[in-house]
Amino acid sequence: MKRVIMLAALAAAVNLSGCATSASPVFIDGSYYMMGDADCARYRLHNTDKHIMCLNSKEQATGYRTAMTDQQLYMYQQNQMQQQLAAQQLATRQPMQVIQYPTMQTPQVTPITPPGGGQVRCISTGIYTNCRY
Repeated sequence: MKRVIMLAALAAAVNLSGCATSASPVFIDGSYYMMGDADCARYRLHNTDKHIMCLNSKEQATGYRTAMTDQQLYMYQQNQMQQQLAAQQLATRQPMQVIQYPTMQTPQVTPITPPGGGQVRCISTGIYTNCRY
């Protein structure tokens, strides 16, 4: 019963998303069959178990389809969930934000002026010279 409810919800989600032209499992006479694509828009029950005759939209026979196994149905459901999860992740992904740090400005340096006003005074005595600012 859970599988029927989950599959019905899944089929509704697929039809709402605009994918009505792709095949999806449909519950017919106790089994699931892949239907809904151009080659199997409609069906006719076949004499043998687990087979349906597919018809296109012009009611022309296009071939037979066998019922899906439990494993095929499970894989279809898993693929659909992965696609929905990927679509949700893409929809919620935020673009990377570029962080801009403020540029540092060079500090203004006050020149050091010596106490003598920038003049150099030298005193020489013989071979010795002493200079001061």
